[in-house]
Amino acid sequence: MQSLPAFLLLFAFFFTSSSARLRSSNQRAKSARSIVKFPPYADTKELALLSHAMYRYRVLHSCTDVTPTPILPPRVQCHMYERDKQDTQVMVLSHPEKEYVAIVYAGTDDFRNALTDLDILTKPFGPQSSNGTYELMPADYPLARVHAGFDNAVFHDGLFDRVLSQVNSVLKDHPKYRVLSTGHSLGAADSVLTSVALNHFIPDKPILNINFGCPRTGNKVWREYVDSLPDVAVWRFVNGIDIVPRLPTLLFYHLGHTVQMAKLGANAYYLHSGDEALGLAGVPTGWGTVPFVIVPFNGVAHSISKYEEYIVEKAASDRDTYYVSNFEKTEDEVDDDDSGTFGDDVFPGPPGNEVAPT
Repeated sequence: MQSLPAFLLLFAFFFTSSSARLRSSNQRAKSARSIVKFPPYADTKELALLSHAMYRYRVLHSCTDVTPTPILPPRVQCHMYERDKQDTQVMVLSHPEKEYVAIVYAGTDDFRNALTDLDILTKPFGPQSSNGTYELMPADYPLARVHAGFDNAVFHDGLFDRVLSQVNSVLKDHPKYRVLSTGHSLGAADSVLTSVALNHFIPDKPILNINFGCPRTGNKVWREYVDSLPDVAVWRFVNGIDIVPRLPTLLFYHLGHTVQMAKLGANAYYLHSGDEALGLAGVPTGWGTVPFVIVPFNGVAHSISKYEEYIVEKAASDRDTYYVSNFEKTEDEVDDDDSGTFGDDVFPGPPGNEVAPT
């Protein structure tokens, strides 16, 4: 029997491997869409309300402080409240009917200075032990580094240990409770680091992190590590041209999924940058730069009240338009210019609630 010509063998090889890659890609696309569970609107609304409520606690000192009008939503129970000298403000809360325990952080008053002063400082994740090691550092990602200021806010002076103790106490009495975490601004960054640390100590519990106006928290390896965790889901809500989610810039990356809240509707972007093999789009070109041009509206858009207004009022009025249930797909992209490059759409500005005066 004669052997097939070489070019036919090569053709057969490339055709077979290409078909296999296509099948594999389609399988991954179906897998990604079936595995990723979008956060229920009720959870996002609840955590937006709790994130805003944190700022009203600034003049208080503990869970037991009495106020003329309730600060927390009805039936929410406070188990821990701390505000330390570094201005880290955290609460551990639970809800008997909604069956959750939530860790909530507030941002700081001087978030711009904090982001600028520590713009290029990174460190290994978690507190350093007496022997110089870092217990929370992932062995498979030894080069992962996090923003030093955020890490210090979460772990200094045993703060995380006290948070973990309260969470464990609630789960001991209510093992079926879900674990949620949230925060706004620097508090959003703190909530991300806390979620990853909780996953280390409570590995059998899925952790849902929904945050608002979150800055970048670490380097590329840190992003890869957190995105690989099957029981940690991070959803970052961004209001229009809010400048803080575009910071810090140098050597920092976004992790988790991005939900861009715009004037005409909300869009979800898979792991922020998308995945071409899965057919899922990333944020448009200019997403990280346009807000630097539009001032002062980029700062106004960062207000927690703007996030609450969008989610509690706008999204409630039209869930299909102003909330998300699907990721943006690459085939949904439509070129907005004459460039021959597909998918190079430019991030429109200003896309949020803050529209520049005409």
